Amino acid sequence: MRAPTTVLSGFSDESAWPLGCIKLELELVDDNDSTRTRVVHVEFRVMRSYSCYNALLRRVTLQKFGMVPSTVHGMIKFPTKQGIATIQMEFGRALCASVTPPKPLPTVEEQIQSSSILVNPKYPDKRIQIGGTLSDGIKVRLHDLLIANMDIFVWCENDMTGVPRHFANHKLHANPNLTPVRQKKRPMAPERSEWLRLEVDKLVHANILREVRYQTWVVNPVLVKKGTDLGACASILRTSIRRALISAKKFKCFLDAYKGYHQIHMVVGDEDKIAFHTD
Repeated sequence: MRAPTTVLSGFSDESAWPLGCIKLELELVDDNDSTRTRVVHVEFRVMRSYSCYNALLRRVTLQKFGMVPSTVHGMIKFPTKQGIATIQMEFGRALCASVTPPKPLPTVEEQIQSSSILVNPKYPDKRIQIGGTLSDGIKVRLHDLLIANMDIFVWCENDMTGVPRHFANHKLHANPNLTPVRQKKRPMAPERSEWLRLEVDKLVHANILREVRYQTWVVNPVLVKKGTDLGACASILRTSIRRALISAKKFKCFLDAYKGYHQIHMVVGDEDKIAFHTD
């Protein structure tokens, strides 16, 4: 599975982060004619949730299959190479799907052709994209360079060693005359609480957070959906600067600092001011 990039929202506006995303082959077969079958690649978002269904298909998936559902007749129809397939729904019966086993890891030659490099076999979902217009010789050299220096990349939270304190620290310039704020713990929606628990567990295990007691400052966390408007505006503003910087260069590389905001320590005297409640 690869890491999720979007939060899921329910009918009552509650939100929850998936455990991950995975692309699988979904096969649907006619009830009465096993030759009428169709396979489509579908991306699933894995959730930890109580449900009477193992999987829910979105409208996008229905469109990929070309499905025509009928709630009145309790059936769905979709086209196949052998004709129109029909699946009749029955009370207490769920729609079954067969999932093909994962494909073997691609060879170096296949990766070069697809311009997508697998650097760490332990994390097959984290790939590095290389320019499709580069020559095969340059692609091979880039592949060898990345593989040889695989240890300098961060693949998960536990790989982050952090920036040394003598180099950089976060500091809060708070008014020393302010009275410390100690909020009472507020309940949170189950989906948000579960997402927060998973995120906090990862950060505690990576020694980024630690459990504390009897703090003078304590607040309740506020989960906010991440938007894209500001990021899009910032990208537009930086376009002209990027063009000026790379116009005379042969190659350009983008290095994304993995959760850089977690890698800089707080000043020891300010750590007391950033405590928050969790379950």
